[in-house]
Amino acid sequence: MKSHTKINYKAKIKKMQLSFSFDLANDFDMDDEVFLVHNIIEEMNLSFLTSAYFHKGRKPVVEPRTMLKVLVFAYLNRKYSARDIEDACRYDLRFRWLLNNSKTPDHVTINRFRNKIYPFMDEISKQLIDLLIEQGEVDLKSIYIDGTKIEANANRYTFVWKKSIIKYQKRLIEKILEYFNINDELSKGDLKKLVLKEFNNVRNICKSKDIVFVYGQGKRKTEEQKRYELFEEWLNKLDTYEKHLEIMGERNSYSKTDHDATFMRLKDDHMKNGQLKPAYNIQCATNGGYVVGIEGFSNPADMKTLPTFVNSLLEKYDIKIDRVVADSGYESEENYLYLKQNQIEAFIKPSNYELKKTRKYKKDISKKENMTYCKAGDYYICHNNKKLKFEKIIYRKNKYGFKSESRVYLCKDCLNCRYSHDCIKFKNKSGLKRIYVVERFENFRKESEENITTKEGITERLNRSIQAEGIFSYIKSGMRYFRFRHRSMEKIVAEMKLLSFAINIKKLSNKMKSNKLGFVKYKETI
Repeated sequence: MKSHTKINYKAKIKKMQLSFSFDLANDFDMDDEVFLVHNIIEEMNLSFLTSAYFHKGRKPVVEPRTMLKVLVFAYLNRKYSARDIEDACRYDLRFRWLLNNSKTPDHVTINRFRNKIYPFMDEISKQLIDLLIEQGEVDLKSIYIDGTKIEANANRYTFVWKKSIIKYQKRLIEKILEYFNINDELSKGDLKKLVLKEFNNVRNICKSKDIVFVYGQGKRKTEEQKRYELFEEWLNKLDTYEKHLEIMGERNSYSKTDHDATFMRLKDDHMKNGQLKPAYNIQCATNGGYVVGIEGFSNPADMKTLPTFVNSLLEKYDIKIDRVVADSGYESEENYLYLKQNQIEAFIKPSNYELKKTRKYKKDISKKENMTYCKAGDYYICHNNKKLKFEKIIYRKNKYGFKSESRVYLCKDCLNCRYSHDCIKFKNKSGLKRIYVVERFENFRKESEENITTKEGITERLNRSIQAEGIFSYIKSGMRYFRFRHRSMEKIVAEMKLLSFAINIKKLSNKMKSNKLGFVKYKETI
């Protein structure tokens, strides 16, 4: 046979000496953001960061101030992963310059530091805004507010719905009452005590009789074992339902993998079926083109976020806020009243502002706006010249506890009216026309509409659409931040504050490069 020669596949590789140039001054421009990040953070008072570290034990790999510079500069360059930041610290000359020849931190160190500074992000952000106020970049006179929904870092199919839990809980309660032959309604606490008492009795009987529980096919369970398992199952279900409702609170849903996330309808609908996804409602306040406040909420409606959000701004800054500019999603009597009490002008677009301009609305005879009001007699005159006289005052309370007063006006001559079909949209037993007037809300709405229709109001609305909506566009498109990387409300809010800090520095850097420093307020061009 012909012999084959063995081939050595292990090639000999010659050792090579790589040479690097460490002349950093020639590798990036002096107007690079890295210098601005360095200078701004150097001027900050960060003594509070030392409280995040233990005084005993080894020193941190990198000083906290330096780590903050690295983290902010990483976010400014759209690097959010701890491993990506580690690679940048190892190979990017700008990060090496920030580290100042310190040891390269690994991804564990970076992530640990990020978790440590989360509680201090309010103070860090405030110091930057105070600096911008001193430089004349921000004045906080007009606050432009808008919201967006960003998907949570949670499984899309781990939903828990409040309606379903209440339905299952009700069925179980009815089943228990029927089992014990109880006709009276018991409170949930008393019902649970009853089941627990019976469960303990059965357990004691099983112990006294030395009953051995059996499982599997072909095994016959005793009556005591069946009752024991039934009561145990009921107790577990009652506890589970209570826990679900406690986690949900006032919300209608939550995710099992992130309890603070609520299922909301997002614009990004990849399945084209209106699928609800776990998300957070992020509220942002801007002024002069900079982010001056950002918070997260579990409530999908923007309306309920305004008082809490504005309160956080009032507590953070000493400068008085003169006006709040927002879209129609924030309009409510409660919000108007809150702003009035805090002496803040409301520039909120009424929800029916655009609708009122349509021909259909103007010709709708059922609307109280298209009726004539006689203040002296306190009555409305309908399309058929009939009077809707004052009937009574009713008080309503929403699920959040806010009370509202409504005046009811009734027309008693509608039965033979030829316009009743068009006038009474919602049929009732009496067949009479009623209108409800929330006088305080109507006055607030009228005042806000007058504000936004002035020349100054038009300018404010223009700035809101450019600044507030523009920030979210930049976060998602410019910064490529589409989904949260952390879980829990505390962490995602701190993450957004860190991101907004980087965005503000980026904005300042761009204005310095283009030599356009100063307060920015856009005006309508004709």
